[in-house]
Amino acid sequence: MEAQFPLCMLVHNGGGVLPPHWRKPTIALVALVITLTFLSLYGFYMQEHYRGASSGRVDVHVLCAGSLTKIVSELVEAFEMEYPYVKIHISAHGSLECARLVKAGAQCDLILVSDYKVIKDELAGSYAPGSTKSYCDWWVIFARNEIVLALAPGNPAGLNEKNWYWKLADPSQVKKWGRANPDSDPCGYRTLIVFNICDTYYLERKNEFPGYPEIGIMSTLYLANPGNVFVAAKEFDLMVALQTGQLDAGWTYLSLAEEFGLPYIRLPENVSLGAPSSEFNEWYSRFTITTESGKTYRGSSISYAASIPSTSKNPYWATAFLRFTLTKGASIMERNGQPPVSPPLLMGDAASTPPQIREVCVEG
Repeated sequence: MEAQFPLCMLVHNGGGVLPPHWRKPTIALVALVITLTFLSLYGFYMQEHYRGASSGRVDVHVLCAGSLTKIVSELVEAFEMEYPYVKIHISAHGSLECARLVKAGAQCDLILVSDYKVIKDELAGSYAPGSTKSYCDWWVIFARNEIVLALAPGNPAGLNEKNWYWKLADPSQVKKWGRANPDSDPCGYRTLIVFNICDTYYLERKNEFPGYPEIGIMSTLYLANPGNVFVAAKEFDLMVALQTGQLDAGWTYLSLAEEFGLPYIRLPENVSLGAPSSEFNEWYSRFTITTESGKTYRGSSISYAASIPSTSKNPYWATAFLRFTLTKGASIMERNGQPPVSPPLLMGDAASTPPQIREVCVEG
């Protein structure tokens, strides 16, 4: 009586059943053929995709934080050297403005911001018109930074670690100093959070910081609205004003001060928002500020983030450029004074993240 085998194991050879000792190798062979067929088809698809791309220009639109302008420009230059048929268009704004532009329907295949909470709070919880998907389901934390007080070339106001906090409030000492707008740029609200932290940290150490105002710099430098303050829409504009001597000093990121070759005053780790540890984050989070528009922000270590909006018209090449940024681009960031996060931290819905991004990140 002929043995009965599952249909999937019947391989005919001249009308007969293959001998049992051949069955396992045959199944493996069939699996190999199926795998090779799939890879062949995938390879054909990728070949056609690249051929289609190389036959004409591919446009990718990137919205980025002002503080990333130079770094992203260098990343784009390096990426386009590898893929000359890809043209990446950069539009730099304050990070909050970048999020508003995405919601307003601006072309955006990739967004890079100076605060991950801009994506988390402004885009992850908002839905694109006519869509069941939020603008961004995931984001990658890829870089750190810290707040510093950058100085004009030559430091004409003679500012240092022991006098900036009273000199900035005196127009006879500092003709003009600047900060970013807290309602359009994270550097703006982070500066105010730094002021708030200073009013605890410095006042508790009055012997180390002589002349620190008893009423605090939140009063003297912000609430009093001294006449020698310039408020920039984004920190990049502030740096240009500093470099050209229109300002004596300006609150900005360490990376920007180094990019522009300007002297700067570094703040203690307890104040600068530059330490990523949980201990420092717990300390930073004790401090909040509320802007004139009524928005409240809580302190945290500075974390830059990127995402590909669900409204992207070219997610394939946005993914390719983001992966390039997270891998080969790390050295470009370091060279420009922007400490990369290695490995990058993947936040939000990991399942909806492109696998090419997932595989170079760790889940945070």
